[in-house]
Amino acid sequence: MKIIENGVLDQSELVFHTPSEFARRSLYCLLSSGIFHCNDKYVVERDIHNNFNYLILVIKKGSMTISYGDQEFQAPKNTLVFLNCYQPHMYRTNENVIFEWFHFSGNSSEDYFDLLFEKNGCVFSIENNFVIPECMNQILLMSEKGNINEHFISMNIHRMMYELNEISNESTDIQEKIITRTVAYIESHFNLDITLKELADYVNLTPFHFSRVFKKYTGYSPYEYVINFRINHAKKMLHNTKLSIKEIADVSGFNCYNHFVTTFKKHTDLTPKQFREIQL
Repeated sequence: MKIIENGVLDQSELVFHTPSEFARRSLYCLLSSGIFHCNDKYVVERDIHNNFNYLILVIKKGSMTISYGDQEFQAPKNTLVFLNCYQPHMYRTNENVIFEWFHFSGNSSEDYFDLLFEKNGCVFSIENNFVIPECMNQILLMSEKGNINEHFISMNIHRMMYELNEISNESTDIQEKIITRTVAYIESHFNLDITLKELADYVNLTPFHFSRVFKKYTGYSPYEYVINFRINHAKKMLHNTKLSIKEIADVSGFNCYNHFVTTFKKHTDLTPKQFREIQL
């Protein structure tokens, strides 16, 4: 079928499928699928997509930018994108791109999406996964031939969900190690100037990705975490040493005395002097 859509090139393919009533009630069911060859003009932006429920696409060449809710993700080659099309979303090509895709529905689709998004967002690296590309190939091949076995399709989609969950669990373990390393670095360097780029470079992540992961696990931005650690260190020094407040500001990582006093009061509602006078 010829696709008349801005940015979609002629060699692209699109196939629609109408599920049986049983598949709609009981299975993951295929709604449409295809392989798109696109230039850098392709963009899809939806508030809500009423016709299709969920979308999986796999980047075979090039890269795309994905927006979901208030977050933005980058999807390079060998990544899978999983979107809930009932929610506002956008995806666009950054360059010439080839991607495979299918829309589907199913009773547990929303629960699976929420589970995976909470763990990993909507972009998954599948570079070292061989099961997902094989499942994708089986789905597209059957769709292209027009000989749909709905139980077989459902089994393959479910297998993909399983594999994405395994990828997410591995990613969670890696992210927890990243946070542990970062916190240890902050605790041993808190009295020095620490930049976001320095922390991100330390764990080999981009500043944007690092900030998102760090806040997900700690509840604080990296800057907030560093400041809180410095303030807590200063509290200990105020009660356990006779150092001057200026000296405590210096050893706690505050290069400017006035900034230390202002920040301390913002976090405690007390000046350092007032805090020191409190009887614990």
